[in-house]
Order: sequence, then C-alpha cells, then structure tokens
Amino acid sequence: MKKFLYLMLLLISGFARANEEYNWQNIYAQIRDAYIGEIKTDKLAVAALKGINNLDKNLKIADDNTRITLYYKGKVVKVLRKADEDDNKKWGDISEEFIEAARRVSPRAEEKSFLIVDEMAKGILNILDVDSEFYANMDEARGINGRNKRYFTARMEDDETLYVKINAFNKQTYNELEKALDINNTAKKLILDVRGCPGGMAGEAIKIADLFLDEGIIASTRSKDELSQIYYNADEQEKFSGKDMEIWIDNNTASAAEILAAALQEQGRAVIKGQRSYGKGTMQQLILLPSKSVLAVTSGYFQTPSGRDLNKSGVVPDKEEEDLPW
Repeated sequence: MKKFLYLMLLLISGFARANEEYNWQNIYAQIRDAYIGEIKTDKLAVAALKGINNLDKNLKIADDNTRITLYYKGKVVKVLRKADEDDNKKWGDISEEFIEAARRVSPRAEEKSFLIVDEMAKGILNILDVDSEFYANMDEARGINGRNKRYFTARMEDDETLYVKINAFNKQTYNELEKALDINNTAKKLILDVRGCPGGMAGEAIKIADLFLDEGIIASTRSKDELSQIYYNADEQEKFSGKDMEIWIDNNTASAAEILAAALQEQGRAVIKGQRSYGKGTMQQLILLPSKSVLAVTSGYFQTPSGRDLNKSGVVPDKEEEDLPW
C-alpha cells in the first residue's frame, strides 16, 4: 500500500487522538470540528449538563433564553448567564462550574462522580444524529465485542471451497485473510461470510477489497465539506484472480462489512447472497473521553464505487436467500 493510502486508512478506521487536556472546552471543540452537521457549542453544553440529571433525580439542569440554572431538591443552587453560542472556552468553564456545584450539593453525584463524563456524553447524543454513539471503551467502538473472541475463522469446506467467517474488522483481519488464502492456495472458490458482522475498522475492509481488485474505485467518502470527497482506489496486485467469490450478508451486516460487500459487488468481483444489509454507511470520528469511554461522532458518509450512499439503503444481494448452508 502506498504511504498516503495507509495514512488515510488510519483516519477512516475511526482512530482519533484525544487532546492532551481533558476538559470540556476541548471536547466541545472536537465534536464541533468532527460532526457532519452544523451544531453550536451552547447546544452541546446544555445537552451535556442535562446528562447530570441522570446521576441523581434531585438534580435538575434547566435553561431559558439567557440563563442556565442548577436545582437540587427544587432549590436553586447555581445560576449563570449563557455565553455566546460559539464560545467553546466560556462554555467549558460553565460546564466545569456546574459539575463542581452538582458534586458539592448531591452526595449521590459525588459518590458516582466517575460516571459524570459518561452521562454528559450520553446527554450530547440526544442532539446528534442517530448514528453517533457512546461506547464504554475503544474496542467496543471499533465493533469488537469482548464476549466474542473469535473474530476470524477460516476452513476448507470441501476440496475447492475456502469458507471465511468475519465477525468484526480489526487490525488483524487483513493479515488473517491473506494468511488463509496463502495456506489454502488450492481453493477455487472463496466464501466471505459477514452475516451478523457489525463492522469495525473501515480501513481493514478497504484493504481486503483491494486484495481482490486490480483497478477501480473501492469506496469514497464525503464529509461536512462536500467538495472534499476522498476516493480509495485499488492497486494492480490482485489476489485470488480468476476464481469465484461469494459474500454472504444479512440484516445485521453493517458498516465496514457493507463497504467490502458493495465494493466487490459493484466491481463485478463477487456474488452477494443473503438478505439486504443493515445500511450503516456513516463514518465516525472517535473522541476519547477522560473516563476512557468513547463518543463516536458522525463525521462523513461512505459511498459505493458508483457513488451511491450506503447509509440507510444498505447492500441488496444478487441472490436473496434466507437459509445459507453454514
């Protein structure tokens, strides 16, 4: 892979550096910079502070046109005038003051202070799009379920068919698949089963698609600036050339798995079987929070080689089948 492509794959895989200073000024700035839609800091801050209500039912954050107020058991604890809608620094200061006040008056909030950041992040989700999500940790954000350690399996089903099951796309998926192809180099047919796969690292899906294409577009992305569309193209080193490929999908196939399926389908390289996929074609920037949890903010959209948006539409199989063999 060319160095430029490698760097771009790191970007779309969802990795985002956290700011050195974990404060709400920086968190609000990161969200505003990343988010696909236009959003003001005052809306982010008020939504975040209302998340504190979840720590103690006696706490309430309320706002009007000019002020934001903290109540405890119906009594006013703190009132501050709102800052300008775009003032990240001032809203960061306001947030820190309200957090301190809530902890001071509420024993329950103080006891559960380790949850304040997470509850505030969940509050922000209420004003973002439905594809922005909160995750407990980075592995979960990348679609790696700790309860399912077997993310990749490969086996020969008969003398000619190599069957590969991908449960999540992580940093090892490309290497594991390439190794399986080398070991089972007598296979004349490859089945990639991504049924139930929630996705993971989009960069791995694009690298895998590149394994089976010698030219053409794999995928493209569009972000807040619609003029800055990025294209990811195949190089000339195709693997498994001239052999049959199938990709199995279902209603729970999403994200990175859909990128792979759509690329190989539209480039005529694989037959897609199963059911229409989920339709999650958004690109998230992962914002690491002080609690080590992650806020995944929608920062762009993936498009198929033909320029079709994957989001909400998904991948339609060439052959719709509900009961595949394995």
